Amino acid sequence: MNQPCLPPDDLPSLDPSFRELSWELEEVVGEIFYNDCNPTIQDLLRQCGWDVTIRTQGLTLVVICPNNSLNWQILQSIPLFADILKVLSNSAKIRIYPPPGTGTPMDVVVQDSF
Repeated sequence: MNQPCLPPDDLPSLDPSFRELSWELEEVVGEIFYNDCNPTIQDLLRQCGWDVTIRTQGLTLVVICPNNSLNWQILQSIPLFADILKVLSNSAKIRIYPPPGTGTPMDVVVQDSF
């Protein structure tokens, strides 16, 4: 039985409905992630830009921190984020963008031993 070939993430999908379904999946997974967070973490996320993406490499939580104080709080919350992501995917990472002009994004791979 032939396995379907998936296009690389940087190429447009041959089937527009595939991309639409992918966006819907990301939206639903993002809602599940957010709802699994405690109220304090939900408030923290509301103060930042955040999204969940799903690509062939796995699930990624992307958090964009608008200031250093929120960046520090997000960094301290990585273990909580990781615990939730482990339930949602066996291949996940967290990408944290610091405030503009203060550094480069940081990627944290979520592992069972985290």
